[in-house]
Amino acid sequence: MINAAIHNSDSTEWMSRLGVGIEADWKRLATEGAEYRRTVEGIEASLTTLVPRGWAVMAMQTDALERAVGLVREGRGSEADDLLSDQWEGEGAWRTKRVCNRVRVMGVPDPELRLLFEHRARLLWLAKGHHEAGRYDASIPLLQAQLEGIVMDVTSGKKFFTKGSAKADLVDPQRLVSIEAGLAALQATYGEDVRQTQAAGSLSRHGVAHGRELAYDTRVNSAKTWSVMDALVEWALPKAHELVDQRKAERQAENAGSDSVNGDGKRVDDREFFETREVLRLLSNSAMGHHRQRGHFRDDLVGGVYRERDFIKRGLPGSHGVHQAVRSDGAEVMYWRKTISGWVLGIALRWEDEAFFERYWAASVPPEGFTSDGWSLPWESPPDWA
Repeated sequence: MINAAIHNSDSTEWMSRLGVGIEADWKRLATEGAEYRRTVEGIEASLTTLVPRGWAVMAMQTDALERAVGLVREGRGSEADDLLSDQWEGEGAWRTKRVCNRVRVMGVPDPELRLLFEHRARLLWLAKGHHEAGRYDASIPLLQAQLEGIVMDVTSGKKFFTKGSAKADLVDPQRLVSIEAGLAALQATYGEDVRQTQAAGSLSRHGVAHGRELAYDTRVNSAKTWSVMDALVEWALPKAHELVDQRKAERQAENAGSDSVNGDGKRVDDREFFETREVLRLLSNSAMGHHRQRGHFRDDLVGGVYRERDFIKRGLPGSHGVHQAVRSDGAEVMYWRKTISGWVLGIALRWEDEAFFERYWAASVPPEGFTSDGWSLPWESPPDWA
């Protein structure tokens, strides 16, 4: 029926005989089917026309892609490349900024990976600055290095720029980006060998890194490489999350039951610390919001506003074990939870002199009350809250 709606303009009259009023629905179906077909055809045209030129087409404006496809088909490929290069600077500079910001948080909350990806983001910010200043001789090598490094980090050492068994498989049927951006085809284009010194302006990382391509440093080549980086980061994000979860599970299994602390004073057995902190911060922020509306802290935030499903969604078990206590005058509240490691984390809020004051708890026992010794102010928060 959908195919008929797309292809057969006479179907409306025929369908009208099946029932009163069906013509309008059929026309709507035909319109939506035609729009869907145009979308599919547009993606196909971009993949077959622009990807071979080195563009990852995922994040660029549809109208720009359509115009670029038309220009290439008219034999005006250079104009098409210039048009798409505009997508990565000026008003389109948000795309390169987004890439940098996404890479920066790739390793969160793993302390080691977070630091490494923050360094990657720092280098990408440098590449962004070079690109916008026209220093393409500097932006392209930086981008190519980070393409390789990110892939190696999230695939246990597989590579973007290589051939044979060490080559990373960038095709994931469950991730549209790997298909829509044409990552596998781009991998081949950027991974080509340059066996003789040339000044052809190729995208080959081999040619750039080994001094075989002497005319790589162009605005178009830098923009193309940014487009690939954008698609690659989209592909790598879920893999980075899987890596973080895997490393966390391995580290916590190894340290389970330990009373040791690391060099920063943090307990190495930090099972459920991240999830517990996130939930306690959520409750604290919500408590402040409700206080602004009501003039006092609610005593039903846990169990009333936030129920079992809300805690499960944030990584805690069904029996979440989050406790709350509100002072009789409603001017102070505290929330705390004993983690599976046995360590207790807590947060307390007080309304005083028209301002909120927050304190933190991290100890082997729960707080006995609002004035218990052991509460820390934000600027002296316990290491396990840092």
